[in-house]
Amino acid sequence: MHAGRWIRVAHRVSAVVLAIFLATHLLNHVAGLWGVAAHLAFMDEARLVYRSPALEPMLLAAALVQIVTGVEQVRAGWGTRRGFWQRTQVVSGLYLAFFLANHAFWVLVARSSYGLDSNFYLAATFLTIAPLPILFAPYYAMGVFALFAHLACAAHFRIQGRTGDRVGQAFFAGGAVLAGVIVAVFMGAFYDIHLPPAYRALVEPFL
Repeated sequence: MHAGRWIRVAHRVSAVVLAIFLATHLLNHVAGLWGVAAHLAFMDEARLVYRSPALEPMLLAAALVQIVTGVEQVRAGWGTRRGFWQRTQVVSGLYLAFFLANHAFWVLVARSSYGLDSNFYLAATFLTIAPLPILFAPYYAMGVFALFAHLACAAHFRIQGRTGDRVGQAFFAGGAVLAGVIVAVFMGAFYDIHLPPAYRALVEPFL
């Protein structure tokens, strides 16, 4: 099989593995609408699966494969992308690669170097303490939106025609709404968030 074909297959397989985790992860964030306790309870149950010794390394490997194969496909097709859908696929994919790598790295750093659980309060730390939300609200919102934009492009190319366009547009709309809701949750738009001192201490030396 041609190398390019292997890269595309690896990208799609790793995407399926990650999609299951990401769907659970986003549902976990939506659970935050019902309060911090609901978010933490959902996370505790979900972690019994995705943080198991067998599955967590697989998820990290899938993320690495997704990033490497995605960037390689962009490199191989550089200069040949034409039109809204192809260019959106590239831009959203590159942002997802950056977001996945950066997010996974700092979650592991918080856990191993600072002894902090990467739960509701870690994200809320960067979205409630001024002036951090100026940077991190767009960062998190674009992470969610880029995922749905990438899915929109995949749906467009898979289905094609007007139906593909409508499905893609639905993904765009859904991603924008979900991104706004999730960021609003962690910014304390629906209830007061009281950060534990350990999380506040993480960023205060830099403010």
